[in-house]
Amino acid sequence: MIRLRGQWIMLLAVSALFFWSGCVDQDFDEPPVRGLSTLEPNKTIADLLALGTGAGDVEINDEFNIGGVVVADDRSGNLYKQIVIQDNTGGILVRLNAVGLYNDFPEGSRLVIKCQGLSLGYYEGLPQLNGSPGQAVEEVRINQHVFVTERDVTVEPRIVTIPELADDAFLKTILNTLVKFESVQFASADAGATYADAVNQFSLNRNVEDCNKNAVILRSSGFADFAAQLTPTGSGTLTAVMSVFRGTRQLVIRDPDDVQMTGDRCDPVSGGTLMPISDLRTVYTTGGVKGPDGKNIKGVVISDRTNNNWDGRNLVIQDGTAGIMVRFTSTHTFNLGDEVEVGIGGQELSEFRGLLQVNNVSNDNAVKKGAGQLPTPRATTVQEYKANAEAWESTLVKFTEVELTGNAVYSGTVTIADGANTLPMFTRSQANFSGSAVPTGKVNVTGVASDFDGAQLIIRNLSDVEGGNTGSGGTPISLGELRQLFAGGASTVPTGKTIKGIVISDYANANTTTKNLVFQDTSGGVVIRLTADHTYPLGTELEIQVGGQELSEFNGLLQINNVPNALVTDKGAGTLPTPKTVTIQEILTDMQGAQKLESTLVKIANATFPEGGSYSGSKNVTDGTGTIVMFTRTQAPFANSNVPAGAVTIVAMVSDFNAPQINIRSLADIQ
Repeated sequence: MIRLRGQWIMLLAVSALFFWSGCVDQDFDEPPVRGLSTLEPNKTIADLLALGTGAGDVEINDEFNIGGVVVADDRSGNLYKQIVIQDNTGGILVRLNAVGLYNDFPEGSRLVIKCQGLSLGYYEGLPQLNGSPGQAVEEVRINQHVFVTERDVTVEPRIVTIPELADDAFLKTILNTLVKFESVQFASADAGATYADAVNQFSLNRNVEDCNKNAVILRSSGFADFAAQLTPTGSGTLTAVMSVFRGTRQLVIRDPDDVQMTGDRCDPVSGGTLMPISDLRTVYTTGGVKGPDGKNIKGVVISDRTNNNWDGRNLVIQDGTAGIMVRFTSTHTFNLGDEVEVGIGGQELSEFRGLLQVNNVSNDNAVKKGAGQLPTPRATTVQEYKANAEAWESTLVKFTEVELTGNAVYSGTVTIADGANTLPMFTRSQANFSGSAVPTGKVNVTGVASDFDGAQLIIRNLSDVEGGNTGSGGTPISLGELRQLFAGGASTVPTGKTIKGIVISDYANANTTTKNLVFQDTSGGVVIRLTADHTYPLGTELEIQVGGQELSEFNGLLQINNVPNALVTDKGAGTLPTPKTVTIQEILTDMQGAQKLESTLVKIANATFPEGGSYSGSKNVTDGTGTIVMFTRTQAPFANSNVPAGAVTIVAMVSDFNAPQINIRSLADIQ
């Protein structure tokens, strides 16, 4: 519920707390329905929209009451501090600075909103009703402006087509209203994918298309409770709220019930019958140059497009009988481990430098069927592999207790030495791990059996190489030097470089995503973005091979990106750096200039939280010299704890998310 104000309410609440806090279940019953208002609108939403110019806020000074039915609320988390209402003339997004809005204004509530004292604004082209220009209606004002007049009202979505969305005039009439598309499906690359990135809580776009390949974006929040659910692989209907961002048409669903896609897809692949990959290979070896008409193959993706050791158009799939390369006409989006079905009827079968492939396959001829089970690599020796190279081509194999020689880094050809028998292992210069140090000593290597005028192996990522000595041998570089390189235009770390420092983030308290660690040495700090989750505790000393790794910013925060976990060596417990005592204004000034404080520990004295409330989300902190946002993830165990009422000393990591901010590790950072 939106919080109530008043001293008598507070006294009652405190009294009740002392009596009940020890024995009451924290799962509360549904709140009682409040009395309904008799207020009537005197304007339509179309009248409201007519006040706007499309840019800048228009403050509403006259009596102006609009009515509408809530067609989207914040129950699922796909909207945050927002609801959407519509009447029979249009729709508007309403920004209310409170959470749990669905308790008071659930879908189906008919509202009257007093717009006098509010403002009409636009966010990248989307009309919205604000409290003051650019700001949501403050919580204390919500009950002064928003009134419920009826419950459980049904709004039927307007049936539209994707091509109609191209008409700007038509689009304006349906923005912020409920629309419905029939005979649509998720594009093959997005079918069976998660709606959003729930782990890192990133929003994602998924393409929805009709049978003529007209497409529109469905955008979902990483904070939505359905973010980790998979999009359906069939076709059917989609109900959503119509939105726009800088001219790009976007759809926003309330929850997965808005997506009803259980019918057959309209992809060319839908009508074919499956054949084993081994049978398709036999077609070629017996003289065939095309895939049999009406046939499909299905397998699990064993190549890894995200690490770029294959051309973006190439896909390697394997079923229970064999494997094969599929060469698309354009870059594909299938990931390692996806189960994919490909229509191969009439498609060219040919060899490229000895490697059999299904060539020039339209991307529309392939569809993701869901998450697959990666096949177990065939354990073999180099000698045995060479004797069976053609039969095992495009399948996973594994060599144990071999050595990697001939090159100190992954780039070009490295030789796999298995006693006297050798095999080339090739790494593209475009691979994310190209330039990383090759381990010495005995290793185990998993990879895809391949051919380039002779048998070779291709690894997918650095996790395919296990063992050996990968913890040292590079040339040290300080974090300060790395930051200077990035400032000078570098996008990758020079080859053969290592960094050593202390972990100043705390994965155990979940206020940093588990693929990220914040790393500091005596010269500065940086975020390390690993390819997999880590468990390095606060205060651990690490040595990391970063040669050839990506240097990039994420929403303004410098990071060394996509670092394989195998390149990290735990050196044991280290000594945490002493936080630098600074003012908030000093942080803001630094972050606008040299950014030497970014990703380092600082201490802020006499800090207060003027807004009060819980730590969760963005919270303003001030110390008399300036104001900065402190952000706390909802996954942090202390997120729902209340901030202190008085002045405190804060130890925090300096960060950036399109503006300077700070993050604490735990409540121990509040002193």
